[in-house]
Amino acid sequence: MPLFLVVNYREWQNRARRLLEPLRDLMEEGRAHIAIEGKASDHDANADRLESVGRPLLLFAHWRYSLNACAEPGDRDLSEPMEAWFKQALLRGTDPDSGEFWGWSSNFHQHSVEMGLLVIALEISRDWLWDRCSEDQRRQILRWLESDAGNGHHWNNHMFFGIFVMEFLLREGRGFPSYRAVIDNWFGELESMYLGDGWYRDGMNQSVDFYNAYAWHYYSLWWIKLYGQADPDRCERWIKRTKAFLPHYTQFFSARGEHPPFGRSITYRFNATAPFGMAQLLGASPVQPGLAREICQRNMDFFLGKPIFQEQGCLSMGWYDPFEDMVETYSCGGSPYWAAKAFAPLLLPLNDPFWTAPPEPLPVEEGVVSVALPAPGLIVRSLGSEVEIINAGSQIASCNIRFGTWKWGKLSYRTGLGFLISRDSNRYPPDAGLTAANLDGSLILGRHSTAPVKVEKESMACLYSLGHKSEQSQIAVETRMWWRDGWQLILHRYISHQEYILRHGSHALSSTEPNAFREVVKGDDYLAVRTDDSGVALQALGGDVVFGSYDRPNEASGLREHIQAPYHAVRFLERKVGCGSGHLACLSWAGRKWEEAAPWTVKSLAVGSWIFSHPTLGEWAIEDDGLPQLRN
Repeated sequence: MPLFLVVNYREWQNRARRLLEPLRDLMEEGRAHIAIEGKASDHDANADRLESVGRPLLLFAHWRYSLNACAEPGDRDLSEPMEAWFKQALLRGTDPDSGEFWGWSSNFHQHSVEMGLLVIALEISRDWLWDRCSEDQRRQILRWLESDAGNGHHWNNHMFFGIFVMEFLLREGRGFPSYRAVIDNWFGELESMYLGDGWYRDGMNQSVDFYNAYAWHYYSLWWIKLYGQADPDRCERWIKRTKAFLPHYTQFFSARGEHPPFGRSITYRFNATAPFGMAQLLGASPVQPGLAREICQRNMDFFLGKPIFQEQGCLSMGWYDPFEDMVETYSCGGSPYWAAKAFAPLLLPLNDPFWTAPPEPLPVEEGVVSVALPAPGLIVRSLGSEVEIINAGSQIASCNIRFGTWKWGKLSYRTGLGFLISRDSNRYPPDAGLTAANLDGSLILGRHSTAPVKVEKESMACLYSLGHKSEQSQIAVETRMWWRDGWQLILHRYISHQEYILRHGSHALSSTEPNAFREVVKGDDYLAVRTDDSGVALQALGGDVVFGSYDRPNEASGLREHIQAPYHAVRFLERKVGCGSGHLACLSWAGRKWEEAAPWTVKSLAVGSWIFSHPTLGEWAIEDDGLPQLRN
C-alpha cells in the first residue's frame, strides 16, 4: 500500500482520535453517561444522558472499525479502555435495576431518536461489542429497545429511527410479525415527503435544509447497507435520489470547505458531509472520489481549525465557537457529536478510490456557477471562493417557529458571513432581508413560510407575509431578486394593512475584535460599513428612505447575537408605510473585494428595464416585466 494513502487515512483517524480523547477523560466507571458540560435540552435528563453516550459511541465505532485497516500500537491504549467503558455503559443504561438506567422509550420521546442511532453504532461494532455480549446481556438490551415498538414518531426524518430499531429487533429474532408492515408504512410516509431532484421536505417541519444531507441521504443509505437486501426496488429508488442530490450538493461548499449556515441543527457542523462517504461505501456515488474526499476533508478541517471546543476539550454547541444561545431547545452538551456522521469514510477500505484518487478542485474553484434548484426553492451560487444560498422557498411550520424563523427566513445565506439570532420572540433580527416594525418598536416581524414564484439561475421571486398571529398583523410581500458578483438587486412589492416601518437589512458583518467597524457614506443613497477583512453596503433605489444601523460594536452594547463572532454591524434602509401598497428597492453588497463595493450609477429605472453602471463591474441591465417605474 503506498505510504501517502496510509498517511491520508491516518490523518482521518487522528481527527477522530482528537475528538475522542477528551471524552475518554470524562468516562467514569459505573456510569452510563458522560458529563459533557452544556445546557440541558427540553427533553429530560434521561434523554440527555443517553445522548451523551450514543452519539460519542457512533464516533468511536467509526474510529474503532478503522483500526482493522490501519493501527499503531498506541491506538490500543485508547481503544481498549473505551471499548470496556461503552459496553458497561450500555449494560448499565439498559438495566432497569441500575441507578444509571436510561428509562424506557415512549411516544414521541427523544429516546426513539437515540435508539435508532444506537442501532447503527451497534451494527458497526458487532465484532467488539454486540457479539461479545452474553445471551442474557443481549436480551436485556433488546428488551430495552423493544420499548420503542409501537411508539409514535414525529412525521419527519424521525421515522427512520423507528425503522432502524424494528429492523434490528427482527434481525435478532425479536418482535411481532407486524413490524414489517409498520416499516413498510413508515417508508411510504417518508417517500411522500419527496419533492424531486433528490430533495425532501422534512415532514411536519415543512423545512428544506441540510437535514437533506445528514438525515435523509444518510439514514436511507445506512438502511440500504444494513437491511436493504429484502427490498431491492426500494433500494434502487432511494439510491437514484441520492445520485440526483449529490452532484448539485457539491456546489454548497466554499473553497475553504465551509457550507453556508442555513436551517436548524447547524451545531452539528461537519456532519454536512455525511452522505458522501456512505454513497461511496455503497458504490453508488455520482461524485468523483477525489472531489468527494476534498469536500469532506476541507469541511472538517475548516471547523477543526476554529475554536469549536469548550473548556473540557469537547465539541461545543455553536458554529465557529461556543455559542449556546444559537442552538435549539432540543440540544444538550452531547448533541454536537452527531458530527460523527462525517467519519463515514473511515468505513471504506484503504484501496478504495476515495483514498487513492487524485484530489479535484471544488466546483466553487472552477468559476462563477449558479444552479437553480426548483424542488427545494433554492439557488446555490459561487462568489469567488465563497458560496451563497438564495432562499426562495423555505417553509417554516408553526412548530419550528420556536427554533428561530431566521434560520430559514432570510433572503440568502453566505459562507463567511453568518447571521443574527434574536433573543426576543417579538423582535425578528434585521439582517439579510425585509422586516416590519410597529411604530413603538416593540414588535418586529419577519418572514415565515414562503411560496416560491420563480427559481432561476439569475433571478428569483417569492411570496410571503410579515405577520404575527397574536396581533393579527399582516403585510403581504412579493420579493424579486437578481444578483451580480457580491451584489443583490432586491425589489419588494408590499400590501400593508397597518402602519409599520419596513426595513431591508444588509448581511450582518461580524468581528471577533471590538470596535472593528468603520463607516463609509457616499451621498444620500449609499451607506456601508467595513472591517479590515470584509464589508457590507446598501444603495437605495427610488428615494423616500432613511438609513439606520443595528450594531453590537463592543461588550457594552448588549448581548451577543451573531453566530460567528461576538460583535456585529448591520445597515438597513427603512420607510414608514400605512394601509396600501408600494415598492421598496435597493442594491445590497457583501464581500471582501472592496473595489466591488463602490456604488452603482443608475441609468434607468423604467418599467421592465433597469440599467446600472459600475466602475469595476461594468454595466448591469435587467429586463423583466415585473420591474416598475421608480424615481431615478
